[in-house]
Amino acid sequence: PSSLYAGTATDGVFKSTDGGNTWTAANTDLPVNANIQALAIAAANTLYAGTATDGVFKSADGGNTWFAANTSLTANASIQALAIDSSISLYAGTATAGVIKSMDGGNTWATANSGLAANADVRAISIFTGSSPNTLYAGSDPDGVFKSTDFGGSWSQINDGLNSSDYRAVAVDPIQTAIVYTGTDVSGVLKSANGGTDFTAVNTGFTSSNVLALAVDPLTPAQVYAGTDGGGVFASIDRGGSWTESNSGLTNLVVEALLINPVTTATLYAGTRGGGVFKSTNSGTDWTASNTGITSLNVHALVINPTAPAILYAGTDGGVFKSTDRGGTWSSANSGLPANMIIEALAIDPLTPTTLYAGTARDGVFKSTDSGGTWSGMNTGLTNVRILSLALDPVTPLTLYAGTDGGGLFKSTDGGSTWDSVDMGPLILTIRALAVNTVTTFTIYAGSEAQGLFKITEKRTVPGSGGGGGCFISTIAQ
Repeated sequence: PSSLYAGTATDGVFKSTDGGNTWTAANTDLPVNANIQALAIAAANTLYAGTATDGVFKSADGGNTWFAANTSLTANASIQALAIDSSISLYAGTATAGVIKSMDGGNTWATANSGLAANADVRAISIFTGSSPNTLYAGSDPDGVFKSTDFGGSWSQINDGLNSSDYRAVAVDPIQTAIVYTGTDVSGVLKSANGGTDFTAVNTGFTSSNVLALAVDPLTPAQVYAGTDGGGVFASIDRGGSWTESNSGLTNLVVEALLINPVTTATLYAGTRGGGVFKSTNSGTDWTASNTGITSLNVHALVINPTAPAILYAGTDGGVFKSTDRGGTWSSANSGLPANMIIEALAIDPLTPTTLYAGTARDGVFKSTDSGGTWSGMNTGLTNVRILSLALDPVTPLTLYAGTDGGGLFKSTDGGSTWDSVDMGPLILTIRALAVNTVTTFTIYAGSEAQGLFKITEKRTVPGSGGGGGCFISTIAQ
């Protein structure tokens, strides 16, 4: 068939009648600037559109006109997937209400969620069209794949063998650098003992499987910490063999950042979403809030001056804050940053710790060479300025990497003055986490959203040594 339909994020539906050579808007009676998240064709001229905020719309004339098909749907329903079987049964995946089903062509709807998680976020629906048309599959976030064999009457989870491909944290053992930990959104902590060739889940003792932050004690690397989304902090004293909850005094349990004092490693800091910074002086056994002077309590990143560990920096929804007294008090360090800047990532030069880098949510990378006194934008060559992660080569810190939201990975070899994209194949990558090892063969691990964990191995060029070059990139977990 030569007729095609395309749903857009801001301009509704477009239609082509010549195989995609030309397109015209097909939006009559759709909401203005409709965000179309799903389309399904029932017959030659009958189709349905799922919107982000306005439920389901139906057209009976090939998209020329539309009308709402929302009877019994909640207000502002977000429809993310649509599927139609050979009859008139229509299924929709929603952002907060799981699966809904219509038996009358969209005139009325009922929930079809038995076995799904409460308020399931269903992103995809597929109907088996072979000998068992009663069989459906639903993909949900973060609970994976579900199957129904009774037209959506009940669902069962079928995730055996599936690991999360949303890698939100990565950490490398500083002594045994073949040991790599990664934190995932649904599978907890995964560990590799061979540089990423194989990973196994190490979650004994965990009560929360959504891991946002990891930290390894630099002096006693058997001690590992994990920050989770809703479960607080967990600690392991046997390289992840088992974990214990370490939340006494931690009043906010969404932990996005963890930081260990490199000199006095019993001192830890936790950055939380909504609760600011917490500090422990006994390896996470007890925590106290450490927020005096911080005006934004959404803390996404923490770094410490390795040679003067009384100096800390926090990246927040209100910019950068600095402490010179081990977190006792904080002051704004935002000169040169845009107002109300969201700081997603921070990195500090280990050889020249007056030099810092800040990754922002919408304005790229900023650099300070005076301990956060002033900042300057460093975006030449960056084609995506939504920065989620930063990492420096600890031996040659003029080399740094920036992970972006949807734009892949970028590399600079001149301290951020210029950037080049790292070719990681045809995938459109969101890089949420970066970690490096400290050996001569430079290895960086990049944790992506929905596309796996990547390993990049290069021959490190040490200043004055000559040579260099060579880069190998592989996907090591999905």
